[in-house]
Order: sequence, then structure tokens, then C-alpha cells
Amino acid sequence: MVAPTDLPSQRELMRRALLAAGLVLATLVAVALLRSAGFESKQLAVEPTKVVAVDTAAVADRLAAAIRFRTVSHTDRSRIDEGEFQRFHRHLRNTYPALHAVLKRERIAGQSLLYTWPGRQSDRPPILLLAHQDVVPVEAGTEKDWEHPPFAGRVAEGFVWGRGSMDDKGNLVCILEAVEALVAEGFQPERT
Repeated sequence: MVAPTDLPSQRELMRRALLAAGLVLATLVAVALLRSAGFESKQLAVEPTKVVAVDTAAVADRLAAAIRFRTVSHTDRSRIDEGEFQRFHRHLRNTYPALHAVLKRERIAGQSLLYTWPGRQSDRPPILLLAHQDVVPVEAGTEKDWEHPPFAGRVAEGFVWGRGSMDDKGNLVCILEAVEALVAEGFQPERT
């Protein structure tokens, strides 16, 4: 039988537990530091591109025009205005004529568009630039909460305002602007 005086005190048990926890933590930190030191970046080294002059006011106006199309998605497909998407597609053809003259355009699964820009080296894996043209509906009753009407496509205070300006017609217009400018220069990508 062990005498009560031979057992460690509660304070000693707490000290040992904290010491053990400290050792575990120190070991985890050491492992993390060692693994981090051996990590190599997979980032590709690329040469910076030339600075390109952009008429930001004209781009903002083209984005604002894109926002004015009510390309609203609904889970109930019967509520989607297919005509609005078709009008938007005509607008894209008219706004980006060089792109439409060179890239192959396919309509996929209703109103989705797939553009293919052939590369010089067709054996290289292609890359994908992606954006979407649809927007979510404006929640009924919130129209008065908008600083600018959701489909007005207003350029004000240094911003383009409206449904889709960030998600995702902004990205779509930026991609189309870049491709239009490159095609107009006669550029052809290395890969499709």
C-alpha cells in the first residue's frame, strides 16, 4: 500500500500535464517548421507582360451595357427569359467583332456559350478562361434598397453599378475585352 505522502500533489500533476502539453506543442511547431523549410513552390516563373493602354471609360460603358441585359437564372427553368439571353448574345457579337471573326462559338445546353480559340500548337494541353453571363434574381421587395437600380448598368462614383457587375459579367467582359484586343493585334495563342 502506498502512503498518501508518496503520491504526487495536485499541483505537481498539473505541472507535469502542462510540461507534457508544452512538449507536444513544441514538437508540432518543430515539425511544421522543418516541413515548411523543405517546401518548394510550384509557381511558374514567367516574364512580365507589356503594359497595355486600356480605355477604362469605354470598358466601363461596355460592362454597363452588359448589365442592362436581364440574364437572370432561376431554378425553375420556365421562368428564364431565353430571349434576353439571345439578345445578350447578339450584343456580344456586335460588341466584340474581332473575337467573333476568329474564335469558334458554340451554344451549349441552352444559353451557355463556348468559344474556342485555336492555338498554334494543337498538341499542347488547352487552357480554360471561365465566366458566366447569368445573374441571380433580385429578391422581391429589395429594389428600394439598391443604391442604383439593379439592371440600370450605371457608371457612377468610379464604379459600374448593377446586378452582375461583380458576379460575373465583370469577369466575362474583362476576358472578352482582352481577347478582342489580342485578336485585333493578330495574336494567336500557343495553346488552344
